[in-house]
Amino acid sequence: MDLQSLKNIPANFVLAKRALLFCLIISLFTSIATFVWAYITINNIKNNAFVLTEQGQAALMKVVPLREIDAYRKPEIINHIKMFHKAFWEVDQFNYERRIDNALNLSGTSGKRLFQTLLASGHFAKLATENLIQKLEIDSINVNDQVSPYTANFFGKLRVLRTDQKAESINKFSASFVLYNVARTNKNPHGLLIENYHLEAKEIKIP
Repeated sequence: MDLQSLKNIPANFVLAKRALLFCLIISLFTSIATFVWAYITINNIKNNAFVLTEQGQAALMKVVPLREIDAYRKPEIINHIKMFHKAFWEVDQFNYERRIDNALNLSGTSGKRLFQTLLASGHFAKLATENLIQKLEIDSINVNDQVSPYTANFFGKLRVLRTDQKAESINKFSASFVLYNVARTNKNPHGLLIENYHLEAKEIKIP
C-alpha cells in the first residue's frame, strides 16, 4: 500500500460519514412525510361516509364535529317540524291512526294531549263518517335556534275536503311550541322532541 492511499483514507471516511448522514436525513424525512400523509388521509376518510339514496346512487356525507353541530341544526329543526305537522295533520279516514302514531314519535306529552283532545271532540270520527281528507299548506316556519330549548312558530292553512273534492273548507293554521334535543332513533332521526304545543286556531271547519 502506497503513501497516497493512506492519505486518502481519512477523506474517504469523512465522505462515507456524510453519505450515511445524508441517507439518514432522507429516510427520516420520508418517514415523517409518510406518517403525516397517512394521518391526514385517515382523518379525511374517517370524517366522510357514503350513503345510498333511494335511486341507488352513492352520496357523500361529511361528518360534522360535535362542537359545530349547532351551526347545522336549523335545517334539521325545520325539517323535523315539517315532518311532524305533515304526519299529524295530513290524514284521512284510512291512514290517520298510522300517521299520527308516526307524528307522536316526534313530539312529547303535548302531542299526545292534542291527539286526545281531537279524538274526544269527535274530529277523527267525522273524518271516517263523512269521508273527509285533510291537507296542510305550509306558509312559513320561524325558528329561534339561539336559545335552548329551541322555540318555533308554524303558519299555514288546513284544507278539509270531501273525497269527491267538490267541497272544501280552508282553516287558518298557526301553532307555537318548543323543541328539545333528545337521542336520535330510527323513528326520530333528527333527535328532536316537540313540546308545549299550542294550537292557535278556532274549531276546524268541516265542508
